[in-house]
Amino acid sequence: MNKYFENLYKVLFEPDIAFDTLKEDTTMLIAVFTILWTNVFPFIPRHVMGTGVGGGIIYFSKLIFTLICVLIFWFFAAMFFEFTAKAFGKSGEIRTLLTLSAYSFLPYIFLPAFELMKKFSQTGYFWGTKLEVLLFFWVIYLYSLALRKTYDLKKSSSIFLIFLPLAAVGFAFIWVIGSVFNLGYIYNV
Repeated sequence: MNKYFENLYKVLFEPDIAFDTLKEDTTMLIAVFTILWTNVFPFIPRHVMGTGVGGGIIYFSKLIFTLICVLIFWFFAAMFFEFTAKAFGKSGEIRTLLTLSAYSFLPYIFLPAFELMKKFSQTGYFWGTKLEVLLFFWVIYLYSLALRKTYDLKKSSSIFLIFLPLAAVGFAFIWVIGSVFNLGYIYNV
């Protein structure tokens, strides 16, 4: 257990060193446990438990549904990156990617403090929102580091790989608009 907390500390403050040792130290069960408890923290400040037994049941059913959705998203994101890596001949590392990417959500444990900061004053709201944006970029950096360590990529390639789905959606949107105009042209003539 001491080794687990040491790894958590290293992921937050020495991520380059941590992701090298996490390949050997982490099992899939530990990765699932890590992603579950770190995603409970963002849930807490955004949802209020109702009164009575019904309120508690609704609250915990929302929590369980949220955690199941996080696990599904985590798995499908890893499948997407594994499929993309297969195009470059670097596939076969989905288990490693899943174990390393589970730790990339670790900065979300600071989210309740930032949410609390936002509720105090306008200055707190200003700094809380800025710190949440920085937190989001910290998670992106850790996920790109997980991709880099898993598939042995360059830093720029791993960051590009993170934003590849966004670029694909942009190109798909442009393609759909172009197709609609082409069909309009065909039926107009």
